[in-house]
Amino acid sequence: MPRKPAKQSADRTVLLAEEDVIVRLGLAQYLRNCGWTVLEAATAEEAKAVLLAGPKVGVLISDAELAGEESGFALATWVRRHRPGVRVILAAALATKTEAVTGLCDREDEGVLRARIRAMFAERARRTRKPTATQGFPPRRKLQG
Repeated sequence: MPRKPAKQSADRTVLLAEEDVIVRLGLAQYLRNCGWTVLEAATAEEAKAVLLAGPKVGVLISDAELAGEESGFALATWVRRHRPGVRVILAAALATKTEAVTGLCDREDEGVLRARIRAMFAERARRTRKPTATQGFPPRRKLQG
């Protein structure tokens, strides 16, 4: 007999507002792996739209400096006014974000998570680096003459 889908539980649902896609993906994957339902937003405006759409959210983790017209601080103020039951965690540095996420998962491996996200940053930098003029070409030979 097929299982019924589990209802979304507010106490295990987190809204992750983070403008950097790599940080957002790394944190969201980690939270999902330890049983959280994760909703994602890149701006305060997107986060508000998610909250207004009606899914029950128990925790908001927001970057303090979001892209767009409103900061994470403005989003936190709005959430406290309009969704007072939502726990708000504001973080600016990667270390505080990974600490918050690993704390929600009752784990102490934030260094591993931080290292994984930094490796993702390095890969993005490697892939987006502009090739130099000599990259991919054999060295020039001096002409005899």
